[in-house]
Amino acid sequence: MADVLSKRADRTLNIPEFLVHYLLEVSANSFHPADNPSGIVNLGTIENKTCEDIWLKKVEDLTPLIADKSSLYYYNLSGFETLRQNIGKFLGTKLKLPEPLDPQKIVLLDGVTAVLNAVALAIADEGDAILCPIPTYGRILNDIEEVASARFYKVPMFQECDTGDAAEFRIDVIEKYYEKAVNEGRNVKGLILCNPQNPTGKVYSQNDISCLLDFCARKGIHIVVDEIYALSCYDKPEFISVLQCNIPDPARTHFLWGFSKDLSLSGFRCGMIYSESTRLIDYIRKVSFFCSVPAPVQIILNAIISDSEWLDTVYFPTYQKRMRENFEIACRGLEAIGVPFYRGTAGSYIWMDLTKFLPSKTNEEELALFHKLLLGGVYLCPGKEMFSPYAGWFRFTFTTYKDHVIEGLKRMEKVLTSN
Repeated sequence: MADVLSKRADRTLNIPEFLVHYLLEVSANSFHPADNPSGIVNLGTIENKTCEDIWLKKVEDLTPLIADKSSLYYYNLSGFETLRQNIGKFLGTKLKLPEPLDPQKIVLLDGVTAVLNAVALAIADEGDAILCPIPTYGRILNDIEEVASARFYKVPMFQECDTGDAAEFRIDVIEKYYEKAVNEGRNVKGLILCNPQNPTGKVYSQNDISCLLDFCARKGIHIVVDEIYALSCYDKPEFISVLQCNIPDPARTHFLWGFSKDLSLSGFRCGMIYSESTRLIDYIRKVSFFCSVPAPVQIILNAIISDSEWLDTVYFPTYQKRMRENFEIACRGLEAIGVPFYRGTAGSYIWMDLTKFLPSKTNEEELALFHKLLLGGVYLCPGKEMFSPYAGWFRFTFTTYKDHVIEGLKRMEKVLTSN
């Protein structure tokens, strides 16, 4: 039976899928203070539930819009023209750009995962390397390897330290690992950067981004900047988009964003790419037939993204306030338990250091602690799944319900202080 599937399928089935596996497992027994108090508190999946109440009301008000015959038939599968225009205006304003993004340079797919997959297919042949500073969002490996068969090439940027910047940007490290990949005979085609960074919450400076742009231009490789948390900053420094920087190689510079994090709409599955590369955009339009955003979803998203008054006076002020409140609750709770953490300034998560609970600081001990915490009723994402070079670091998601954050901290304390 070994030859029933293609080699491609067999290889894909062997790529681990940690995050989806535990999302499904935890969701089947999810904590609820009244209905399931013994369920698992999910602080491992990044979803933004802080504004669920106002989103439910907003979507309910907009649902009648889809009762239109236009939502029943074929449409521009790379994204409604009006939606791309309104996203261009929205991001132009929010990112403080001199003008809106050109809708002809935007393609919409069903999530940033689909966009990363399409970009990997566009810029890399099978076996080509794409550099990625680590730690980072664990599914990037899946996004570029499962279908495109590109190779995720780790660049360890994380410095284990008690003080200072645990996620310091180091262009010399990127240079070193680029040369290492080349010397290994790898064909390096690009680099992916998350900014703000997941899992540390680091916001890279304009100088950091400019150095990276110059490096990629010198090497003639693509740079893909995933800014899915661009509007989720809760502290200084102010976020600077790659689109605000001087771009030396526009044809190889690609910007990604989506609705799932900043706008709390992960279930709507809509991500976008903006690029000056006509050929890349044409290619992604072609493959959009395989991963288009459904018409009813686009109708609702268009109504949301064009309602600047509601976004600016209701949603974003509420989101910023509640995100900050949850962040402070999480920080105070971790400090009370005696857990050190890297104090980021953006995103939905805290990068925390549980190494003191690992006598030998091994990956095996980290996994054992993960299961101990899970058995104690709290799911946290272990650093190994974020490609952390050091065992014992975990990602704590704080943008869930406030009572879940509080309950999760109590359960963490109980597990960590038990013999």
